[in-house]
Amino acid sequence: MSHSDEPFLFPRPQEIKMCPDQFPRPSSFPYFVEDHSLQVSVSHLLNKGLFQVEAVKEALFLVRREKLCHPEAYRLKITPSRVILSGNQPVAIFHGIQTFLQILDSHEYGPNLPCLEIEDFPVLDRRGFMLDVSRCKVPTMETLYSLIDLLSRLHINELQLYIEHTFAFKEHNQVWQNASPFTAEEIQLIDRYCEERFIELVPNLNSFGHFERWLMHDQYKHLAECPDGFKRENPYILRDHGTTLKPNQESLDFIDSLYTEYLPNFSSKKFNVGMDEPWELGQGWSKEKVEKIGKDKVYLAHLEGIRQLVEAHGKEMQFWADVLLENPENARLLPMSASPIIWGYEPSHPFEEQACAIASCGLSYCLAPGTGTWRSFSGRLESARENIDLAIENARRHNAQGILLTSWGDCGNHQPWSTLYPPLLYGAAKAWNEKSLDENALNKGLLKLVSEKKENSSFSSIIKLGKLDRIIGSEIPNTSLCWFILFAPQPEKLTEFVHQNHSLEQLEEGISFLDSIENAVPSFSSQSSLVESEVYLGIELSKLALQKGIALLRGNQFQKLPKDHDFFSFFQELWLARAREGGCDESIELLRDAVAIQ
Repeated sequence: MSHSDEPFLFPRPQEIKMCPDQFPRPSSFPYFVEDHSLQVSVSHLLNKGLFQVEAVKEALFLVRREKLCHPEAYRLKITPSRVILSGNQPVAIFHGIQTFLQILDSHEYGPNLPCLEIEDFPVLDRRGFMLDVSRCKVPTMETLYSLIDLLSRLHINELQLYIEHTFAFKEHNQVWQNASPFTAEEIQLIDRYCEERFIELVPNLNSFGHFERWLMHDQYKHLAECPDGFKRENPYILRDHGTTLKPNQESLDFIDSLYTEYLPNFSSKKFNVGMDEPWELGQGWSKEKVEKIGKDKVYLAHLEGIRQLVEAHGKEMQFWADVLLENPENARLLPMSASPIIWGYEPSHPFEEQACAIASCGLSYCLAPGTGTWRSFSGRLESARENIDLAIENARRHNAQGILLTSWGDCGNHQPWSTLYPPLLYGAAKAWNEKSLDENALNKGLLKLVSEKKENSSFSSIIKLGKLDRIIGSEIPNTSLCWFILFAPQPEKLTEFVHQNHSLEQLEEGISFLDSIENAVPSFSSQSSLVESEVYLGIELSKLALQKGIALLRGNQFQKLPKDHDFFSFFQELWLARAREGGCDESIELLRDAVAIQ
């Protein structure tokens, strides 16, 4: 039987053997579990016409223990008379059930199921996903549960929610009062929901840099490296308040108080403490010490203090490795209990060199590619795919635990939610099965796992939208050109940048490309599905940016929207369909400042 006759499954299993026979699809599936220790995973998921029986001879779905090549490996056999699922661990049975449910939900075989044998296992042990829930957009519980369900179908086994200030610390409501934060009770619910789906919810709380949401308030300024702000050139940052804690015992005591309240809500023994991008370290409180012994040694000493706190709370420390890798030799100074996460989000990122440096020290580590969706309205899917491929290749080559695919929300989180789906599915599929994944397979995966009835044409449009930056010849690191045109960090240099890097023809081609996508989507109306509306939002924001770029190239005035334009209400409506109210006004005001008449 040809490859094309196989059922379409996503992620694709490692091996599928088809048989010419078929199994008549029953109206229900009586199931029997031979080993009671595997029961929990079956009873949780098999609720689509399945019921448990007490005798194996009565079962159409049989679960049995079998030792295979990997703890998560499973074997699924559909015979003319019975389905047999085997594995050695409950998580393996769980993955096999997910695959079976895809086959069961498929109607391409009519009243029958195809007879086949699948043997499947992951190429990477750690297959994580991190979602930024601190840059304005905090998802609703319904949205988060839906995302977790999708992650479980994709065989993702780790979730991190990146938090700076969006946890409701009891003594710090001034920091989170307008952010719609997660409560302790909600985190506990999310933790249990993940655990039931064999996903480890790893706590993530930045503990050094990216502390601006705290340090902007007078109550916390005394903890800042630079209480009155700072300026730096690369990347360009100008702040009237600090973003980094001063590296001293007072800061450690403060962080410890946060850990005491935050960490008990998680069952995981791991903890990502952040520690990335302490932009102004050495410019203020620690200036003299940095000049004396070096920024790296000051950083490492503070990292060691954080590690001791983490381990006192019974956790194992993960941290972002960017500062460590400024001098890779410092990795040899770390204790074996420290676990670096090497992040890099471009197709050219030096994962090879950095992975070699960390692996040579014997540390447990992972690589973190990105979804390419932040600082964008369309996503940068082509760059994200190449970046993910590079990370997985080097994770395999240099014995990393796996990957942590990251999705950030920098500078207002303006990206439509649905732009997340293509890189998420691509990264999950490649982390499970390293084989090539073409655009057609990705589109089919989106339709199978994410779409609703009205959204079928929209996912191919999202994939196409993610090519916009390549179409217009833009390669700005971690940034789409359209976002950069509207939110340039140094607006006074924008005209020069556009003239030097882009032609009128390129930007006009971008407009035509967006028109072609819009024409392929069903006419936008109040009856449009959520995904269709999000595609429309991405197109319209991108068009606004390209129109501004064209105006700059022609020396014309950019025609801004009225401040009360319906577009801003539309943006708010889509925001609230997926996320909480906190942060929405801030994001809209940033957008108004960029595209509206003041």
